[in-house]
Amino acid sequence: MAVMPFVVAAAAAAAAPGAGPALLSSMPCGATTTELAAEFTGSTLLQLIGGAAPAALAAPANALAVMAMIFAFGGASGAHLNPAVSLMLLLRGKVSSGKAIAYMVAQVAGCVLGALLCTVLIPGVSIGQGLGAPGTFAPAAGLSSIGVFAWEALMTAALGLVVYGCAVVNSAFKAAAPVGISAYVAAAIMTAGAYSGCVINPARALGPAIVFGMSMSSVAVYVAGQMAGGALAAGLAGLIHKE
Repeated sequence: MAVMPFVVAAAAAAAAPGAGPALLSSMPCGATTTELAAEFTGSTLLQLIGGAAPAALAAPANALAVMAMIFAFGGASGAHLNPAVSLMLLLRGKVSSGKAIAYMVAQVAGCVLGALLCTVLIPGVSIGQGLGAPGTFAPAAGLSSIGVFAWEALMTAALGLVVYGCAVVNSAFKAAAPVGISAYVAAAIMTAGAYSGCVINPARALGPAIVFGMSMSSVAVYVAGQMAGGALAAGLAGLIHKE
């Protein structure tokens, strides 16, 4: 992956005496290499853990992974770990467009690596394998594209509202934000997982789709619904929270 040499080189340069502060403030997108490395690494681990978990353990595995990654990387990047969350924060004026786009690229790249790691670590898993590979997803039989869009949009919007209410606005819940967000992720997967798969993260949709050769037309419905959910969360957050 082209991103990895960049991350490694940037980390090495930042560690050089006197070089770190200048490097970390010179990114043209407005995001520091520390922030991008955190989003990339956190997304890689989310994809690997969530994708490799047995289907029966998908809800707790993904929820616990989300909680752990927020604790691990929240101080470095804010732990968006999801392009729909980055879009919501962009629309609410919490991040610049350059930083939001850079975060999204890092998140998708991390999920691609996470899916690739499954081909190395899990016997019988290979690039281009298609549905059934770790982290892949499909709607329930009989669920239309409109149904997929609606489930992903609503579940992602609710995720955005939980993130915003717990971790963004001034409230008494910020310290417990990772717990609240992970609790929602578990509940969402237990609710919608049987219908749309409850991916609720465009990077998590694109990563395995790229590696395992899923139909991009079907994946586009998921991504469109998730990004629409991020935009809906931004609008609702503006109505609900007085900042």
